Amino acid sequence: MEKILHLLIKYAESENFKGYDPYDALNSPILRAIGFNKYIRILFTQLIKHSPFNFRKLLLIKKEHNPKGLGLFLSVFSKIEDLENYYIIKKLLINLSSKGYSGYCWGYNFPWQSRVFYLKPYTPTIVNTSFIAHSFLDAYEKFKNSEDFQIAYSTTNFILNDLNKYEDDEILVFSYTPIDNLKVFNASLLGGSVLARIYLLNGNELFKNLALKCGLFAYKFQNKDGSWFYAPNIKYIDNFHTAFNLIALRWIYKATQDKRILEAIEKGYEFYKKYLFTEDFLPKYYHNKLYPIDIHSYATSIVLFCEFGEKEIAKKILENALIRMFDIKKHYFYFQEHKFYKIKIPYIRWSIAWMAYAITNYLTK
Repeated sequence: MEKILHLLIKYAESENFKGYDPYDALNSPILRAIGFNKYIRILFTQLIKHSPFNFRKLLLIKKEHNPKGLGLFLSVFSKIEDLENYYIIKKLLINLSSKGYSGYCWGYNFPWQSRVFYLKPYTPTIVNTSFIAHSFLDAYEKFKNSEDFQIAYSTTNFILNDLNKYEDDEILVFSYTPIDNLKVFNASLLGGSVLARIYLLNGNELFKNLALKCGLFAYKFQNKDGSWFYAPNIKYIDNFHTAFNLIALRWIYKATQDKRILEAIEKGYEFYKKYLFTEDFLPKYYHNKLYPIDIHSYATSIVLFCEFGEKEIAKKILENALIRMFDIKKHYFYFQEHKFYKIKIPYIRWSIAWMAYAITNYLTK
């Protein structure tokens, strides 16, 4: 596995850590010019994402740095103690942080149209910011550079002051971005996980209490079978968002030791193992649908099973990924496998950075 990680890193270095993204269609000046409403923008994004052919050069879409992908690489280079690349990625992340907010935060390097809102490039999200905060904490725990901790700590100012919140006596829910009021499990939980991890490092009781309230949102709205919908009013169950929920809840439980959080984790983990994989540990996209087999699901499940101490399962999943999704000549992982074809486009965040992060976790746990 060390060799595969080395090849992935060499591929990323050869691209200067730049690349395409499944959702970068609206970086095309051509598509932006004719995408005059949200339905057309969604259509363009989905057509480019699901095509096995890469039309990005024709559409004048450039390879760029993706902040979330860089964050994953920061964690990789911290864990393997690659100081040269650690400093390169850290500088890029500081430069690409979104400006004008209460603390460090990050968005995507492309416009993004959802069913609910339109985001301009680099509009910060709680998901990107939380992953990158965890990466700076990984760096801090490895190198003991206080600046890394301060950058991670600064993200809590963004989370607490710039995001919209729903809060009552029991639960706390952070919005996805500063411009929406969505209540999404993985997004809010990831924010809570940052608060929990910082509490474990500096003992801030406020962060502990807020993290618990984030976790109780997942506890209160967990389905009886242990699953979570993407959001209470968006009712699908998929692999990698479920993994995000469980990884985030694990941080919250480490900080709070609350039995309700442990109960939610145990029920969610049992559902995850039982319904989101085939018998030979191919990751299903949805709990009731195998295809598309997505490299993101491979990567997040490897991370999760390593975190939960089941490295043998992680090994099986990693071996499946190498057999089915790795280009042995070009040294990157494919995006998706469909029933009758594969999408073999390399994506710097979605596949290369995530699988480098997954393999690093497998090797260092």
